[in-house]
Amino acid sequence: MGNVRRLLAAAFLLALPAGASAQTASEPAPIDLIATLNTVCVAAQGDADRAATLAAEGGFSPVPESMLPRMRNSSRRAGFMRSNATDMSFVFTGRMTRRVGRETVIMEFCGVSARPTDHRALDDRLRSVMGFPAIIAAGFEAYAWLQTPEGRAPARSLPDAQFLAMAGTGQMRLVGLDRSGPGSTLLYLLPRLD
Repeated sequence: MGNVRRLLAAAFLLALPAGASAQTASEPAPIDLIATLNTVCVAAQGDADRAATLAAEGGFSPVPESMLPRMRNSSRRAGFMRSNATDMSFVFTGRMTRRVGRETVIMEFCGVSARPTDHRALDDRLRSVMGFPAIIAAGFEAYAWLQTPEGRAPARSLPDAQFLAMAGTGQMRLVGLDRSGPGSTLLYLLPRLD
């Protein structure tokens, strides 16, 4: 479980970039993190170009790399922002590479962050939408499953061996939730073995 904990902890070393300022363009409605995760990240299924198109359709504008969350061993990063008087939100994409045991795990990721968020309401809604319990790893909640033709086959725990077996199928999905101060981040990851 140690390597998976470090892997998830590294994935969630996210914070909204310092110095981000509100845009003065149109005033979109407050972000729905779960809906945005679905319409951008889940819909793109690891395709960064598709995620960029979907983010733009959702009213997000590209931001420079200096405004992206810092994520160790990540590459191919891109970020998009929108803000109004209610909240500031980001969509970000990329790829992470991690070692778990002797294996190299590649994870395409897409995340949605917003400040402020109602943590309790988000937690309740996410539990309801997922329909199975989260796994607590490295202090973060993560929903892990295999996407099968019959639907989701959720994981009840995630020791290293199980994580690697699931990632080896190419059908593993993870949704993680991180709360930081007044903000929340939902991260959609598609792990696979290199």
